[in-house]
Amino acid sequence: MVPAFNEEPRLASVLEVIVSSSQIHKTIVIDDGSRDNTAQVAAGYPVEVLRLAANKGKGAALQAGLALAPGASYYLFLDADLLNFRHEHISALLEPLQDNEKVAMSVGVFRSGQKKSVNLAQHYFSILNGQRGLRRSFVEILPNLDWSRFGVEILLSRYAGLAGLEVAQPALQGISHVTKEEKLGFVRGFDYRLQMFRECLFALYNYKKMIRRYPGNTPTQVLAKISENNFGTQ
Repeated sequence: MVPAFNEEPRLASVLEVIVSSSQIHKTIVIDDGSRDNTAQVAAGYPVEVLRLAANKGKGAALQAGLALAPGASYYLFLDADLLNFRHEHISALLEPLQDNEKVAMSVGVFRSGQKKSVNLAQHYFSILNGQRGLRRSFVEILPNLDWSRFGVEILLSRYAGLAGLEVAQPALQGISHVTKEEKLGFVRGFDYRLQMFRECLFALYNYKKMIRRYPGNTPTQVLAKISENNFGTQ
């Protein structure tokens, strides 16, 4: 799954790696209402392209993509703006799931990439990393992701904790991504980053309430852990 919003200049380098990997059997690019040629770039590769008419956010894009791929053994979520992305990073995300059936999700942590600021943020806030591998049994009990926008990674990590599931954090050596400021310029990029942080904070402080409101396939035993009077972050 590759959610993409206005990633025309960056998407191809990510797809080159994905489509040449023997470990990937199906790739879905979700164009989340892009105003550029993101979908056209994706259409040049042997991938399925899902175009959303309007921008609905990363969570909704992933939700839409998952609906097109039921029954896979493992799912990978990969960002469209990765730098120095290689086959070894795909292996690093899949191996914890393949080697230990107790691991429900792997969350990549950037190591030794080009940008020290990105690596530092990933080290201390790995809960925000979008490079993830999910076991089918985890995907099948997920709550609805539509509301979460950029908070989807926080939702996934917190939900795994609520469900008592094991999460691995493999190192992704040498990888990084393009910053919002590089994409949009300092002012627009900074504003966009603030929007992203607001969406992440909303997910962090409201994920329990939102899971109750939009349970999706959440099992009753997980819902039972979420008290009506305890919508905090714990």
